[in-house]
Amino acid sequence: MSIDQALVKRKLLNVATTGRFATFTPEETNYHTKQLRSYLLNHQDKLDSIELFQLFELDFYLSLITGHDIEAKAVLERLNDQFGDKVSSQRIKLLKSIYFEATGDLESAGKVLSEDPDELLLSRRLTTLSRHDGVKYINNLIYYLNLAPSDVVAWCELADEYAKLKEYKKAIHCLKRVLLNQPDAYTLYDKIGSHYHQLSLEAQAHKDKNELLQSSVKEYLRSLEIYAGNRSAWEGLYASVKDLEDGAEKEKLTQICELELAKT
Repeated sequence: MSIDQALVKRKLLNVATTGRFATFTPEETNYHTKQLRSYLLNHQDKLDSIELFQLFELDFYLSLITGHDIEAKAVLERLNDQFGDKVSSQRIKLLKSIYFEATGDLESAGKVLSEDPDELLLSRRLTTLSRHDGVKYINNLIYYLNLAPSDVVAWCELADEYAKLKEYKKAIHCLKRVLLNQPDAYTLYDKIGSHYHQLSLEAQAHKDKNELLQSSVKEYLRSLEIYAGNRSAWEGLYASVKDLEDGAEKEKLTQICELELAKT
């Protein structure tokens, strides 16, 4: 059965403009990367200049996400050569800064952004103004994080918005992005533990439920490893442990939690 290329084009442009790729699983990322490159190879002559720029930009992001820095640089150079005199050079600068940051050259990234930070600041401001509209706020946060992927506050805000919608897997992904930069942020392990517990309540298969609870317990224990006086983590751990399968681990952890919670 032939594939409708118009549908493929619309889907890829939607992914590019909404920034949904930021929350893709590895499998989704690989699938869309292959589909995008196949489409560009065979159909880029059917795209207008704006569409072509958007899909090249998507290729750039996907290359960075999958760790293909050389490919990302090649796409960036092509964008600069082909569009440098047709689109705002500001956008090209932002992509350059993202590339430098991804490859560990923070000094160069900072220099590029310091040359003209207006778009970045404006994007953050527009994101803040859209808080009253949950869906729009999420889309604006995703767009902004494509420009400033190291903004841990924005990642936390995005995680909170996903949690409100009960999209706990996406919320967990966002919080884990923050922990890459702030590995000792024990309150974030609390939140991740809570989200895993919520996912366990929705799980249909017994095996899936117990695996999610194990993940919840692991996150709470990591929080307590960093700060043992965190009562909310003890409470969350106790709730997750109670739902675990019966066994020696459950019995031991239950006793420890009860002792700690009885102290105050």
